[in-house]
Amino acid sequence: MKFKMYHDSNCPYSRKVLIIAAEHGKDDVFEFISPFTPEGQAGIVRENPLAKMPALVIEPGFAIFDSRVICRYVDAFGDAGNSFYPTDPDELWKALRYEALGDGMVDAAIFARQELSRPADKQMPERISKQLSKVDEGLDCLEREIESVSASMTVGTVACSNALAYLDFRWGQKDWRADHPGLAAWYDELKLRPAFKKHDFVESDLLVKKLAAASR
Repeated sequence: MKFKMYHDSNCPYSRKVLIIAAEHGKDDVFEFISPFTPEGQAGIVRENPLAKMPALVIEPGFAIFDSRVICRYVDAFGDAGNSFYPTDPDELWKALRYEALGDGMVDAAIFARQELSRPADKQMPERISKQLSKVDEGLDCLEREIESVSASMTVGTVACSNALAYLDFRWGQKDWRADHPGLAAWYDELKLRPAFKKHDFVESDLLVKKLAAASR
């Protein structure tokens, strides 16, 4: 059985879902639909009132969203002993905390990039600085807590590593590794896992065309 998923190859939230699915050997259950086509845009608005990806259609007329909900759903495809959600309550809260941190860092990096994409005379430098400071604080937190975040493979592990991958993808000029050597060493080893390599970020041709058309 295939599940329709609104997804694009440069979406960090979709990537988090795909990594967990791939770790379970279940990333072949998706039928991808890009929201950057007229048909896809109409579909995602119909399936998800927020019109955001990822959205996973689990039965006709019913989709679940956002990535945190979909990750939990996809995790149930795997063996219980390999769940990304610890059964121990304390460990579960820790994993969910790191998931929130990783997702929040991605949110901030995206907001800052969106602000930079505005015409120079309309940009708000203080907004960019505020968002990037959240990224920096997140990096500092992960460096301090590297032994905790790297102790086991959880949804928090995936989310935090996903944030670092997004920084490399969209903020290549930001040398976050220099001041976070422990974090960098952990991430550079983790990203070599097959599931992470298989679902690396790829620039979306459809998104590039959409943005180019919007700028004319």
